[in-house]
Amino acid sequence: MKFTMYMRQFMQLAVALAMLMPSAVHASDLFSDDYVAKDSVRVEVAAPEEVRTITGTVYDAATNTPMAGVRVQATGHMKITAMTDAEGRYKLNIPSYVTLLNFSTQEYLLVQKAVGNRDIINVRLYADDFAENYNEDIVLTAERGFDEEGSWALSVDDDIQNKLGADVRSITRSGTPGIGNVMFIRGINSLNANTQPLFVVDGVIWDMQEGNESIHMGLYNNILNAIDVNDIRDVKVLKNGTAIYGARAANGVVLINTKRGESMATRITANIYADVALAPTTQDMLGAEAYRVYTNDLIGTMDVNANRNIPFLRTDKDFIYYNKFHNNTDWTDLVYREAVTQNYKVAVEGGDDVAMYNFSFGYTLADSPLKGNDFDRMNIRLNSDILLADNFTTRFDISYARVGREVLDDGMREDATAFPVSSTGVLAAIKSPFLSPYRYATTGEISSILDLSDTFAFDVVRAAGVAYPNNSYYNPMTILTKGSDAQKNELEYTNMGITVAPELVLGDFKITETFNYSLHRVSEKYYLPYPTGSDNTLYHFYVPSLNGRIGNYISSFFGKEAAISSDTRVDWSKVFGAHSLDVTGGFRYTNFNFDSSSIAGANSGSDNSFNVSTNLDHLSSDGDKNVWTNMAWYLSADYSYKTRYFLQLAASLESSSRFGNKADDALKMCGVAWGFFPSVQAAWLLSSESWFNLKPVNMLKLRAGYDITGNDAIDYLAARSYLQAVKFYDQSMGLQLGNVENDGVKWETTARFNVGLDAMLFDNRLALSLDWYKSKTSDLLVQKDYQFVTGMGKYWANGGELENTGIEATVNAKLINTKNWQWELGASVGHYKNEITALDEAIDPVSVYGGEVITKVGESIGSFWGYKTDGVISTSAQADELGLYQLDATGAKQYFKAGDMKFVDVNPGSNPGLIDENDKVVIGNPNPDFYGNLFTRLSYKNLQLDINCNYSVGNDVYNFYRQQLENGASFFNQTTAMANRWTVEGQKTSIPAVAYGDPVGNSRFSDRWIEDGSYFRVKAIKLSYEVPVTVNWLQGLSVWCAAENVLTLTDYEGNDPEFSVNNNVLYQGIDAGLLPQTRSFHLGVKVNL
Repeated sequence: MKFTMYMRQFMQLAVALAMLMPSAVHASDLFSDDYVAKDSVRVEVAAPEEVRTITGTVYDAATNTPMAGVRVQATGHMKITAMTDAEGRYKLNIPSYVTLLNFSTQEYLLVQKAVGNRDIINVRLYADDFAENYNEDIVLTAERGFDEEGSWALSVDDDIQNKLGADVRSITRSGTPGIGNVMFIRGINSLNANTQPLFVVDGVIWDMQEGNESIHMGLYNNILNAIDVNDIRDVKVLKNGTAIYGARAANGVVLINTKRGESMATRITANIYADVALAPTTQDMLGAEAYRVYTNDLIGTMDVNANRNIPFLRTDKDFIYYNKFHNNTDWTDLVYREAVTQNYKVAVEGGDDVAMYNFSFGYTLADSPLKGNDFDRMNIRLNSDILLADNFTTRFDISYARVGREVLDDGMREDATAFPVSSTGVLAAIKSPFLSPYRYATTGEISSILDLSDTFAFDVVRAAGVAYPNNSYYNPMTILTKGSDAQKNELEYTNMGITVAPELVLGDFKITETFNYSLHRVSEKYYLPYPTGSDNTLYHFYVPSLNGRIGNYISSFFGKEAAISSDTRVDWSKVFGAHSLDVTGGFRYTNFNFDSSSIAGANSGSDNSFNVSTNLDHLSSDGDKNVWTNMAWYLSADYSYKTRYFLQLAASLESSSRFGNKADDALKMCGVAWGFFPSVQAAWLLSSESWFNLKPVNMLKLRAGYDITGNDAIDYLAARSYLQAVKFYDQSMGLQLGNVENDGVKWETTARFNVGLDAMLFDNRLALSLDWYKSKTSDLLVQKDYQFVTGMGKYWANGGELENTGIEATVNAKLINTKNWQWELGASVGHYKNEITALDEAIDPVSVYGGEVITKVGESIGSFWGYKTDGVISTSAQADELGLYQLDATGAKQYFKAGDMKFVDVNPGSNPGLIDENDKVVIGNPNPDFYGNLFTRLSYKNLQLDINCNYSVGNDVYNFYRQQLENGASFFNQTTAMANRWTVEGQKTSIPAVAYGDPVGNSRFSDRWIEDGSYFRVKAIKLSYEVPVTVNWLQGLSVWCAAENVLTLTDYEGNDPEFSVNNNVLYQGIDAGLLPQTRSFHLGVKVNL
């Protein structure tokens, strides 16, 4: 069994690491008092512990002046401590086993110093304006974090991107306010299951509802919006050593701690800021006359009578519709704008000997640069700590957040012809520039009445007798005026949480019970108005999926998740002289109950009737009931010897109702399957060795670890049989078998090995951290085919493996540190290689946005699969020489001619020149070669400048949006690049000739649409000033200004090189034309009372 194998490997590694510890330990090291060792032969009494006296002086590193009141403490020994006097001097008596000292005081960074063979240790402390490099406890794992302070982000994932660039590959989804980021920690660890990290907020596991998509295209309901970043104290990212989180930790863990009461004196903090976001810079599109020429060329490829009277091509000014078709409209000016954000925040903290509290209230209103997509949030939070009796306290926290959006569709649909184009941003690009948004009267005067949707191409296409894939497009002003209303298009999300955590201390034991109840509710309304912009129902769009026509379209969604969690834990901590041991054990229970319902229909008869009713056409409904329970026993033990050698052993035993009862390689107990997830981590603080004498090196630590974690994001019905309702012929309802249970389905297992090095150099001026890791995910969740005779599709099973190998490096330098000037500079870089190493069965390429993604052994997840090209066939002679052809639906040869793309015949075989499926190859990889961030802070007295940059290098992008705007096959307006399209024999160009409907597939998925998505972005520049205050009632005043998305360097041809259409790993690196991030300017003030 794999369980037995894992246990054997775990124990072997634990023993091997333990053997690295000193083999001989003197009895006097075991206890600070006398220790008696007994055996069958003799009794030995150890000599009293030798005591050393350490003296020294602590200086301010900037001014070199002595510092009074600095706490000097033996690391890990709370009772061995001293304070510096008025001249900065201290004297500390320490046992021989103490090898490390902590130096700390308010407003300065903690510094740790190895004792070594020295009796005099002088120390220089740096102001806490610099980044923190030491921790109170020695860190054994590859974890990094930051204190949240002074942020204007709407969601914490923006700050994670800015401050932990190499630790988390964080990708902003779009420019929509609060949309959040997709995050990958140490590569991609799953193919079909969740790949996002586990979020733990104040000790409570959050369900991020990854599989629940919005009914509005391009929108993601970012649950992290429920937390105001100004309520956050710190964020920590755990990249390994997460075994206690068991079957949910394979993608890493993000710990978020909110602020608590820390001062008995009442303190009031007010934060106010506003910003202005500029309208985005979008791709250059053809002007009115250039577009008219394009449409004329397009019509020339159709079977249309050359003498046919085509109104939009007529140039005689006496023509009654001349004004209608002779405008030069920039549609982007109508849908984009400068957007304003306002944020107001008040926090109060205080307390007494019985209770401490932190209360906050905040309100945010953020307009979007894309009209009709506004964001607002109201949040309340109360965190309190109450002393109920001696050694008995309780934590009582309550929070409430409401997030509202007026929202419209954003971006392209996967199939642009399957449903009317409804995104105003996309419509602004594809709409004919020779049209006006308003109607013209017969007298030639423009009116204030919105014009119809585009019908100018209807007669031409119909006359040609070709398919008519909705060549009429909405007037975007119709959607903005008739659809942009909170009663019609909105999303409202509320989050309420209550946590009660009593804690009892009994000697060396601490018993804590953390109980949490949370309720997440989301309601959403969708309305697409009639295309005329009025109540005229004469014109409808044909929708193939509905097999009918729609005038307006209405949909609603409601979802609710109630979550209950209980975490009972016991902590025991003991110091035995040179030995320190901390043990934690507990039981965790979580229950999630999610249910949802949705309904949709069309043709209400009026734009004033925008609620779902039974009178609608094409009425459909859906719902979901998703209940799952998770239980886990966990144990963790941290041991250190002489604060020099460290060992951590941890394990969890976890079960979930998502697992099949007969899951392979699982431990069977109480009728359910349990997974075992162990971890062993070790560290060696070389700089604490007595022989270590490298003067430039202040601290040097080696780390190593191995852990096994899981991914339980299994469809909760995968292990169950069920019936589902179906609608036959759009009328009758019935039941059919939806799934046959697979009681062997189980979690995915990720085993990860990590080696790391941390160092502080040159009087703590330079900090380095380097990690190498390798992970292997086995038992991949995949969909397999039922036998054909069942008449069913696919079922979930385990089968396959993938690997991630990578490095991460961070460097931070204090370049200048004087009385008035401080300058800090840092950089981080991350790299991973992702590879599928085994599959039980071959997986067919997956169609995504008109392209294909291959899942194949030896390739990375998300690799693009398509045709290679070699330019455009320039002449007919060249076409004849190449002899390239494809087979049409009848099997007849269809030759490529001059003006067509020159596709590469990768696999000529017995049919040289034939371009078919056998010629597809991997043409791109969305995973970057490396990524990270750069940051710097420059301070002069009370003035501080912060600059953050991020970058990604080597990631390929499928520019689906450009494919739609440069395919030369439809009446979409095209980019100005189409001015270079092939038009005459012998022309050398990279853009083929236009052809309506693309009969030979020139715009098929190929490397023509794959681009280098590398970029370097100056993400944020902030200038802040601490105003000197001289009045007692005012504790502090700071003002600041900032600019965001200041500069982006890239060769990418799209609107923005950073985007993500959803969290699915097969959809990464696909540009669907979402709202790009825009430059914004901020101004704020913070007042402390």
